[in-house]
Amino acid sequence: MAKARKAKRKAANKRIEHFAEEVGAAGERIGKRMEREYADNWFHRTFGLAGPLISSVLGLLFFGLLIWLIGFLNNVIASPLLGIIQSFLSNNIGLFFMMFIFFSYTSYFSRHSPRGYAPFSPLVAAVGIAIGFWLSQNALSITAAYTGVAGLSTAAAVLQSLTYPIFLLALIIGYLVLVAKISTNRPLYRETRRVAMRSNPSRRGGPRRLYRSGNDRILGGVCGGIGEYFDIDPVIVRLLFVALAFAGGAGIILYILAWIIIPRNPHHRWNR
Repeated sequence: MAKARKAKRKAANKRIEHFAEEVGAAGERIGKRMEREYADNWFHRTFGLAGPLISSVLGLLFFGLLIWLIGFLNNVIASPLLGIIQSFLSNNIGLFFMMFIFFSYTSYFSRHSPRGYAPFSPLVAAVGIAIGFWLSQNALSITAAYTGVAGLSTAAAVLQSLTYPIFLLALIIGYLVLVAKISTNRPLYRETRRVAMRSNPSRRGGPRRLYRSGNDRILGGVCGGIGEYFDIDPVIVRLLFVALAFAGGAGIILYILAWIIIPRNPHHRWNR
C-alpha cells in the first residue's frame, strides 16, 4: 500500500515537472522569436540605453499619424466604426505610449543583461498577456458598439473579468517555471533526468492510457492526446476548449489541470 502511494506521488511529481518544462519551452520559443525580431534594432545599437526611449517616441509619432489618418478617412466616408476606433485610440494614447516604453526597455535589457532580466521575465510575460486580454476586450466592445450584437458585449465583459485572474495565474506559473528551470540546470538533476528518460514508463498489454501528444501539440499536447485517444480531429477538441474559455474561463482552468494531470506520451518526441 505504501509503495503504491509512493509510486503515485512520484508520477504526480513527474507530471508537474513535465508541465513546468513544457511551459518554459513554450515561453522560450516565443522569447527567441521576439529576440530575432529585435536583434537588429538600430536604435538600441546606436543609442544604447536611450535607444528604447527614442524608438518609443517615434512609435508614438507613427501612432499619432495613424489616428490622424483614421480621422481623415472618417471625414471622407463618415463611418461610425472609424469614429469609435479613433476615439478609443485617442483616449488611450498615453497608455499606448507607456506600453511602447515598457516593451522597448524590457527587450533592451533582455538582450544586454539576460541574467538581470531573468527574474523579471515572468512579470513581463504576465503583463503582455493582460494587455492582450485588454485589447481583445476593447476590440469586442468596439465591434459590439458598431453592430449592436449583445453577445459581443457579454464576451467583452467576460474578458474584462478574466484579465486580472489570468494575469495572476500567468505570473504564478511564470515564476514556478523559472524556479523549475533553475533547478533543472543542476548537473545532478540533469543526470537523473537522462537516466529516467531511458526507461519506458508504458506497460504493454495493460489498459489503454490517455496521454498528451508530443506529435500534435500547440502548447501541452492535451487536445492532440484527447483526439488520439478518442480517434477524433484534435481541432474539434481545441474548439471545445476555446468555447469553454469564454464560459467563465472554465476552458483555461481545465486545460491547465489536464496539462498537469495527464502524462505525456513516452513514445513521442518532446524536445522539439
